[in-house]
Amino acid sequence: MHITEELAYPIIEKLKTIVHYNINIMNESGVIVASTDSTRMNQVHEGALYVLKQKSSLIIFENDLDKYHGSKEGINLPIEFMGEIIGVVGVTGSPLELDQFVKMVKVTVEVMLQQVHFHNQLQHQKTLMDNWLLDLVHPHYFDERKNEAFAHHYIHLETSQPVQVLLVQFTNLFTHSTTNMPLSMVKEDLLRRIKLQLPKLHFQSFINDSHCVVGIPASVCPTKGEVITLAKRLQRHLQEKAFIVKTAIGHVYPGVVGYRKSYLEAHSSLELQESFPQFSDHIHIQDWGIMDFIKRIPLEIRQEFMNPYREQTFQLSDTLRHTLQRLFDCQLNMKETANALHIHRNTLLYRLESVEELTGLSPRTFDDAMILRFILLIDDMNKE
Repeated sequence: MHITEELAYPIIEKLKTIVHYNINIMNESGVIVASTDSTRMNQVHEGALYVLKQKSSLIIFENDLDKYHGSKEGINLPIEFMGEIIGVVGVTGSPLELDQFVKMVKVTVEVMLQQVHFHNQLQHQKTLMDNWLLDLVHPHYFDERKNEAFAHHYIHLETSQPVQVLLVQFTNLFTHSTTNMPLSMVKEDLLRRIKLQLPKLHFQSFINDSHCVVGIPASVCPTKGEVITLAKRLQRHLQEKAFIVKTAIGHVYPGVVGYRKSYLEAHSSLELQESFPQFSDHIHIQDWGIMDFIKRIPLEIRQEFMNPYREQTFQLSDTLRHTLQRLFDCQLNMKETANALHIHRNTLLYRLESVEELTGLSPRTFDDAMILRFILLIDDMNKE
């Protein structure tokens, strides 16, 4: 570690609020890089050079000032970090009054430097994780070999471990951002909260200002039911903190290709939630069944399928569409459908006959019902 002005200045600023002596911090070249006395900045402190060379403390009395240019009466002690001397801290004043006090200042400076160092390490590791995940989820470009090597060598991630991706979507992060808590701090706080709720994560990071990717080891939630319960618990916790949140989950896969696939499945689940808000409880990609299958069909093929029915479909009223949806939800059971709609069976039959007249497809036969089901789903997806 090199002691720079940027590193030492905040330490001096904190110390001068509680200490009434002049304090100087010198770097490995003996230059004063931070001081409570601004007139001494960037001067060479020969007392500090002596401490660096001899690797020991130096007490300077008033009659010694001629020996150490740029120094004043006081005590100078080496700053140690991980077994090495990286600078010097000096306190100006009568050495007879400063002995124990200077040692406390030395320890304080060393502890604060360690905190900065470890914080910087964590930030560096977080940046590496962020960059790795951005490459993993890139919509167009993905280099498996490069991503795998990066995971092993830079973030020490064991990619052979099976993982399922939980994707958390926030729609109001900016409303939580204030002068005292900028967006970056809001995100850090959310990552901390997620970590508290899901302590055994394989990875987690925000990939933009609205989506957070979380890798959950399969060993933590071995069944689909367990991971859904976990996701709902996290969602409730964040909603209680006034965040607008949606969650989605992909299948379990090993390897970076598998992680990417799980992410894409979770992302698809979120998109389906947008298209079909009535199915807000559909979190896992497996919950969507045929809807996920249709979504995977390219848009032009969906449109081609719809062309023969487009004119008839547009004639279906909202009431008829809702009736069909209830019929499909009730597995074509007429009695259950009528009860769910709170209408008489004859009214239901009249509505279904109206659908057949408009579309040429009978909702009471399996094959036609399947086509109508596809038409409604594709129509809703194409609107998105």
